[in-house]
Amino acid sequence: MPKAPGIPFARPIEASDLMIAAAHKTPFSDPEFLFEWKYDGYRCLVRKGDRIELISRNGNSLNASFPDVVDAVAAVPGSFVWDSELTVDDARAASFQHLQTRARTTRNARAAARKHPARFYVFDMLATTRDIRGLPLIERKRFLRDSFDDSDALVYASGIVGAGLEVFELVKRHGFEGMVAKRLQSTYQKGRSRDWLKIKWAGYGRQGFGRSLTPPLKQ
Repeated sequence: MPKAPGIPFARPIEASDLMIAAAHKTPFSDPEFLFEWKYDGYRCLVRKGDRIELISRNGNSLNASFPDVVDAVAAVPGSFVWDSELTVDDARAASFQHLQTRARTTRNARAAARKHPARFYVFDMLATTRDIRGLPLIERKRFLRDSFDDSDALVYASGIVGAGLEVFELVKRHGFEGMVAKRLQSTYQKGRSRDWLKIKWAGYGRQGFGRSLTPPLKQ
């Protein structure tokens, strides 16, 4: 992974520091935005240093319930902080229901992982050995893509620049919850920001169709 710029850490990055997308009613296209799938899962902050921490948006640890994800993150070299969405992909039943069941399971978490394996969609990199939240999104995505190879458990969340209307048609075709539009030059900001816009599909339902073979978005 290339050496990242950035600044020294003033304090650890917490779940309360997550950037939140603002709601937007209608899909649009814009060359200044990157358009990504909106996954229907649990938002998760990942910290890897001396130890690995999976932290929910509410600040709760998910390590005990998702040992398969902890193992996958442990295999990635280096120290980093990721922003991601945790899902359980299963085309036969509602994935979100299985995700909720797994999140409540700690005693037999390994058995639950074998039955309903988790998949982690990683969409932003907040830090390597230094805090890089001040970099533009397009640069953070480049560092993220270089930090790991896709596997069954870890997937880089790709996107398409500019073509939001086309992406939204794919949202409907593949049964996604919606899409997220992110300004390419935006820094990573704490709290809700209109540099990230979430556009939901009104016809979405949690049937789980189309999600066991989630297609990457490519230019």
